[in-house]
This record gives sequence, C-alpha cells and structure tokens, in this order.
Amino acid sequence: MWADTGTILLGGVLLVFGADSLAQGVAGLLVRNSGQSWLRALAAAAVAALAPLLAIAIAAVLVGRAELAAGAALGGAIAQLGLLLALAALAAPLRVHVPALAGLNPALIGAVVLAWLLGLDHAYSRLDGGIMLLAFVAVAALLARCIWRQRSLAQSFSDAPAPGFGTSRSLLRLLVGGILVGLGAWRVLVGTSSLAATILLNPMILSLLVLGPVSAVAGAPTAILAARRGHGEIALAQALFAALAATLLLFGGVVLAHALAIPASIWRFELPILLTLAVAIYPMMRSDGELSRREGAVLLLAWLGFLAIELWLSFA
Repeated sequence: MWADTGTILLGGVLLVFGADSLAQGVAGLLVRNSGQSWLRALAAAAVAALAPLLAIAIAAVLVGRAELAAGAALGGAIAQLGLLLALAALAAPLRVHVPALAGLNPALIGAVVLAWLLGLDHAYSRLDGGIMLLAFVAVAALLARCIWRQRSLAQSFSDAPAPGFGTSRSLLRLLVGGILVGLGAWRVLVGTSSLAATILLNPMILSLLVLGPVSAVAGAPTAILAARRGHGEIALAQALFAALAATLLLFGGVVLAHALAIPASIWRFELPILLTLAVAIYPMMRSDGELSRREGAVLLLAWLGFLAIELWLSFA
C-alpha cells in the first residue's frame, strides 16, 4: 500500500513539472507568433489544465482500464472546481472582465446535466459518448467565437510577462513536458490500479478520488500564478474549461471508445456533487463579478466534505 502511494506521489510530481513545462513551451511559441498576451495566457492555462487529464485517460484506455479513465475524468472535473479554483481564489480574488469567459460556467452546468441524463440507466453507450463529444465541439466553437469577438476587452492581459526564451527552447520545453506528463500519467495509473486491488475498492471510485485531484493539482501552479499576477479570469477559465472538457470531451471520449456500466453512486452522488459545485459558482460570480477568498474557502471546504463522505461511503 505504501509503495503504491509513493508511486502515485512520484507520478503527481512528474505531472506538475510536465504540465508547467508544456504550458511554458506553448507560451514561448505563441509569443514568437502573436503579440496578444491574453491569447498566450489562455493557451498556456488550457494546456496546463488538460495535459495531465488527457495523458491519464489515454494511458488508461491503452491498457484496457477504461473505468480508471472515466473515474479520472469525473474526479478531475470535481477537483478543478473544489480544489484548483479554490486554491487560485485563496491566492487572490478572481475577477472576470471578459463576459465570454464567465459563459463557461452555464456551459459547464449544461454539460453536467447532459451527462447525468445520459446516465439515467447507470450505463453509457458509445452513442452517449458521441453525443457528449458533439456537445463539447459545439460549446467550444461557440465560446471560442465569443472570446474572439471580445478580444479587445482582454487587453487587461497585455501586461502578462512573456517567456524569455526562443523557439528552440520552447520546443525543448514541449518535448520535456510531454515526456514528464507521459511518465507521470503512467506512474499514477499503475499506483492507483495496484492500490485498488490492495484495498478492494471499486477502481472507478478510487480513480475519481486519486487521479482526479492529482490531475487538478498538476495544473495548480499555472492557475495560482495567474491569480497572483492579477489575471484571475485566466485561472477561472482554466478551471471551468478543464471541468467542461473532462465532463464532455474526456468522459465522452472514453465512453465512445469503450461502453461503460457505472456504479450507482456516480449517478446518485458524484455527478450531483459536480453539478452542485458548478451551480454554486454561478451566484458567487454574478453577485459582484468576482470569486473572493472567502468563496474560495467555501469551495475548498465543500470539496473536502465530498472527499470525507466519499471515503465514508466507500469503507463503511
């Protein structure tokens, strides 16, 4: 058990450094080809958020453990809101100046409702996976169009410091980051799979509790740094977009590749928790356009409460 825990921790460290290297590499390439620092910041945040989750999901599917990939996607979506977003808000209040970025929240709410409705029979078919993927493409295209139209409002990001390295070093960072993320995903997957067999816990539930938070923590440095620099909406966009992509893109992709029967708790507890967090953020942001430190603490406490209840239900 302790060896498995050590393997998971090692994988998590590799994911953190790998995600940061990938984000820096993408930012470095964009600064060579675009004067828009807001575009660079958004792209780096998206890469930092999605790379760990995507690597874990791909590794799990390749070894025939689709249930681990599905659990990681749902757990990652929950952790993005209750852990990563909370940590970023605790670092500095998150204020939104670009309305299109705030639109990620209702889009996420709709995505979770769709996933819940498709799972009414406690199983997901390949058709369900295809529907979720199409929904993600439609939502992503609409959001991208809205953000591009409002790009003039994003000049508040123009003072973001540009990486001080050229194309060759950026490509090297991408290569190193890809290797570290791949190795990290493999390590946490191996450790989680072995731990599930040791403690006799449903692999999907354990991956939800372990792989999800690990993937969220891997992107935390990027979100926290953005918040500390006064670019709170970058951190907010990172968390909300990652949760949206985990729910529709990754979970849907896993189901499309391998139809799944899910534990009843996913439909009764985990998806409602994700929906509750997504809905709770909406009035927080609508009241004053800002996610405060106090509200970040509320999200973190809610996530810790979710973990406590999940563990109690799993081992009671």
